[in-house]
Amino acid sequence: MKVVRGGERQAYKPGDLVPTSGTYIAIHELHRPRHEVVALKGEEFPLCRICKAGVRFYVGRLIPHMTHDFDLTGPDSSVLETQAKAAKKASG
Repeated sequence: MKVVRGGERQAYKPGDLVPTSGTYIAIHELHRPRHEVVALKGEEFPLCRICKAGVRFYVGRLIPHMTHDFDLTGPDSSVLETQAKAAKKASG
């Protein structure tokens, strides 16, 4: 969880980019109770249809998305071995 000066949690506003995938708590201006949402790293936090830019997002639980995990999305080890053999052969 990102904490700013004074010990307060970092608030993200519409238009900010999601820094890390996970669940975030959306807090609206007066019209709706707080609720959880899932956001993926690199997405943009959205405006609320009712309170527009009056919504703020706070980290709930950071959970890496599987496409951001090297072990799950990196190249297959057989591809790496083939490339290493080819490079060794080319260098003589």
